[in-house]
Amino acid sequence: MNLSGTGFAACWRMQFGYAAAIAVVMTFTTAIVGTAEATEPQERELPAPAAWAALERGDAAKAAAIFREELERSPRNAMLYYGAGYAAFTLGRSDAAISALKRAIEYNPRFVPAMVLLSQVAYQGADLDLALRTMEKAAALAPGDRAITQQLEQWRRESALHSRFEERPGARFRVLFEGAAEKTISDRVAGVLESVYWSIGKRLNSYPGETLTVILYTNRQFQDITRAPAWAGGGYDGRIRLPVEGALRSPKTLDRVVTHEFVHAVITNAAPRGVPTWIHEGLASYLESSDRSWVARVLKSAGVRIPLEDLADGFDRFDGETALVAYAESLVGGQLLCERLGANVGPFLQMLGSGHTVDQALSTHGVQPDSFYAQWRARIGVK
Repeated sequence: MNLSGTGFAACWRMQFGYAAAIAVVMTFTTAIVGTAEATEPQERELPAPAAWAALERGDAAKAAAIFREELERSPRNAMLYYGAGYAAFTLGRSDAAISALKRAIEYNPRFVPAMVLLSQVAYQGADLDLALRTMEKAAALAPGDRAITQQLEQWRRESALHSRFEERPGARFRVLFEGAAEKTISDRVAGVLESVYWSIGKRLNSYPGETLTVILYTNRQFQDITRAPAWAGGGYDGRIRLPVEGALRSPKTLDRVVTHEFVHAVITNAAPRGVPTWIHEGLASYLESSDRSWVARVLKSAGVRIPLEDLADGFDRFDGETALVAYAESLVGGQLLCERLGANVGPFLQMLGSGHTVDQALSTHGVQPDSFYAQWRARIGVK
């Protein structure tokens, strides 16, 4: 069920969940500490325990500060660089994360967890080459790790596919496409992106500075590469990915999907972390088009409502009908944010990105959280 045919742009968005990732970090740490692979004696004990504790409770800024101090005393400690890289990643500082993780691998060339994390950060930054090279090294050191092997195979397929694509270069957007049939679509996609760059940027007070990659796929290629839900009409994971077979039969739908995905890119630029899915999808759905008539239809016909707290961590677990409700409810939330915050939507997002809760960010900008949630429930039809 592709929901883009229902009047709005349903999308898939890859999320590297913080809670799951920190569990992986601590598991890897336990496996590494005390082994003969440590490059210095002090690495046989977990360095900077207060920093790891700060990471575990979600205070990446505190962790980053502690790791910096410890690195001044132990500038060759691979585990400290690993922690610093992870802290930088959770703060949305990808360049700093990559630099620190490379240093971790330099001081411990067998540091598989650092390689895995570096590859993930590189991939989210649209550097597939670095992601591949790094994951290949990890796979060579951990040949029995099925997750590493599977990820490597998937990225190799993606790289091989993209290698035969043509490119429409641009200062702000580069569009990859396969064959002459998609050339016209690529021109339209680039035109839409150029037209919304300033309007969406102004609305959210954020203008992506780096060139954004946009990849046009057949429907089958899109599913093979993204593993997105069947209902998804597009995707964003640091790149905009679009299934465009027959897209020009409904150019307005294409325009909505492109705009929707670009909103995700702008939000991520403003707040690389900390933004609940209902805000990401709500703002993207609200800003993609002025035609929002589908929301009332969906909410009227739906037999259930989804609590807002259940809309925080991704929609890919939903079937098509439930996803419709999730998007409708989120759009109501996005519209309400725009109405209540006005020009402060951008600063609101930036607060989320710096680690504040939604309630804290709302209150700072003069919106009482209880009033906001009550108004949201009333609009979606919950008494």
